[in-house]
Amino acid sequence: MAAYDPRGERATRDIVSRAMFSEMRKGNTTPHGGLYIAMAHLGPERVRREFKGMVERCADCGFDLAGGLVEVVPTAHYMMGGVEFGADCATELPGLFVAGEDSGGVHGANRLGGNGVANSTVFGAVAGDTIASWIAKRDFLLPDGEAIDRAIHACETPFRHKAAGSLEPLREKLYDTMWERVGIIRDAPALRRAQGELAGLDAELDAHALPDANRAFNLTWHDWMNLKSLVSVSRVITAAALAREESRGAHFRSDFPDTGSLQDSAFTSIRLSRNQLQLGMKPVQFTRVRPGESLLKDAA
Repeated sequence: MAAYDPRGERATRDIVSRAMFSEMRKGNTTPHGGLYIAMAHLGPERVRREFKGMVERCADCGFDLAGGLVEVVPTAHYMMGGVEFGADCATELPGLFVAGEDSGGVHGANRLGGNGVANSTVFGAVAGDTIASWIAKRDFLLPDGEAIDRAIHACETPFRHKAAGSLEPLREKLYDTMWERVGIIRDAPALRRAQGELAGLDAELDAHALPDANRAFNLTWHDWMNLKSLVSVSRVITAAALAREESRGAHFRSDFPDTGSLQDSAFTSIRLSRNQLQLGMKPVQFTRVRPGESLLKDAA
């Protein structure tokens, strides 16, 4: 890490992840294609005391975090985008409220460690209060029957085909596309290639048939619906990454490595209309403090 940042492994997670990914691309890897993390220099007893949970989890997998080497790779473990929502957690769709990791805009371009739980707790409470107030002012409504029928028709797509096969190759293809072309380090050619691959995966899923026509407790059907959702989200991520021609936070474009002006920063907004993604940029509204300013009295 010293070759990538003067803070070494204490650099922000996006920098550490890019450094790890760069070393892996160079072939400087462990036997399984990852990297080693070592903590023994801190003292095994101290590591066992201060990182008890992680030491035990590693031990369960046969690794000695306190005194040995543990193979690691960077992973995507949090969504820093999501559904657009207001300060009261309401969305454009009446009756739909959102809080936590499914909500977009809370963390900006790079979530601080520990803020995921705070996000869920704070906005979960706000959403709960808002929902209670919203419901109290309304009578029971009938559901939209046409919308339900459209949803059922879409979900039953794999039951209308006969040539059944395994979903596993499609799942692996999706993982490979997102890791290799839409992952930690991005560029335009790879992102455009990913768009084609994702469109192909979507078409393959629409033509896929399930081996079991039973609707009850059909886990393969669940897998199919999950994959459809994953491909949809992946297409949104890819389109947003291709549109943002700068690097900002966890989004890094090797063909656009510089970060644009914070004063001119904007959120990427995407909606689905007639099966087409419509993309726009919404300027960040600085309502409490502007870039370069501070709320701290003694700040320079």
